[in-house]
Amino acid sequence: MRYQLDKRAVLVAGCAAVFGAFSPVPLEAAEYRLLPVVVLSEEYNDNLFQEAHNRRTDYVTRVQPSLLFNTQGGGFSCDLTYGIDYKHYAKDSRDDEFDHRAAFKGNLHFWDGFLKVDLSDSYSRVSTNVARDVVSESLVVNQTEQNLAVISPYLTWRLAPSTTLKTGYRYTDTRYWGPQGIDKIQHDGYAEVEREVKAGLLVSAGYNFAHISAEPTDLDRHDIYGGFRYLFSQGSFLNGKVGNSWQSFSNGVSTSDPFWDIGIGKDFGVVTATIGTKAQYTEDPLTLSTRNTSYYGTLNRVFQRGTASFTASYNEYEKDQLAIPETQRKVLLAASGRYEFRPDLNLSMTLSGDRLEQSATAATYPYHLYGNFALEYALSKHTVLGANYSWISYRHQLDSAANAAEVNRAIVEMRLSL
Repeated sequence: MRYQLDKRAVLVAGCAAVFGAFSPVPLEAAEYRLLPVVVLSEEYNDNLFQEAHNRRTDYVTRVQPSLLFNTQGGGFSCDLTYGIDYKHYAKDSRDDEFDHRAAFKGNLHFWDGFLKVDLSDSYSRVSTNVARDVVSESLVVNQTEQNLAVISPYLTWRLAPSTTLKTGYRYTDTRYWGPQGIDKIQHDGYAEVEREVKAGLLVSAGYNFAHISAEPTDLDRHDIYGGFRYLFSQGSFLNGKVGNSWQSFSNGVSTSDPFWDIGIGKDFGVVTATIGTKAQYTEDPLTLSTRNTSYYGTLNRVFQRGTASFTASYNEYEKDQLAIPETQRKVLLAASGRYEFRPDLNLSMTLSGDRLEQSATAATYPYHLYGNFALEYALSKHTVLGANYSWISYRHQLDSAANAAEVNRAIVEMRLSL
């Protein structure tokens, strides 16, 4: 049996203790909610390791007890989830696994909100390839364990009735347990001023300095930006943020790149449409700095008894700090929907396809197709039965399944809560 214990999970308990020690009023003044949940499931998977040949079929029994806790009042708020994930592989494809999952988010505020402290910590499974998130489709392939902890105290200065200045510090500690992952410690100092020009229109400008420590290279980053957000009607908006980022690596390499976040959304009544583009640095388990440029569009429709959406996107991931610089380009099309047959019976569906190109080496499988159908039935307020089926296909050619890695995955589960 494999047993994993996050050595830094103590931060979650430590943060909870901080709330109790520094809360401006006794804990008894706060409101609490405690919810135990247990999920029991059985999975059939006809290709557990997503191989084109030597497919391994297995049945996976999972027991996932968890505890959800939240409280607020007396100058603080806290949301905490902690769970255990036990997995048993009936045909011994892997040893039994006993993993932990945790998520914590809290806030302290003093002096009418002038001083605030945001704290968060999460311990979860993430994909090693940022271009393809496979956590929802596999238990074992191309994944690692990530612990992400953030502590951020900041001050909000009221410079005028319509102008505020936010200054603060952010500490971010990112650790990985698994086959791959670069640990990072990041210190940020920032200042941002925001002004409400008129009702619905906000303009802002800011500066952020970040120092990132990792092995074997460190990084300093300076960001300067300006932006606005305009709500011109209910459900409709226009936002823009443009700036420049200067990076200096300890190995002597320096870069200067623009970044932006521009989007517009419009509620047409029949459908809500959003289009936008972003260029930003994103957390990547395999690199110190990965730049992600994306262009996207979405359509959403709300029906009387369900919803439907369609998304199209293009993403480019630039990884310059590898031994061989690499660029990944991904085109994605996805559709999803949910239909309520009855208040206690729901059907949901997701269909997607993407094509991934890599400059340094050819992607193992350029094409990725995914389909999922899920049914939920509420037996009672505290008991929910679920069943879902997924089909996954990794292909060299879109119109051919030759030498493809294909997976059929079926899961039945029961969720119990108190």
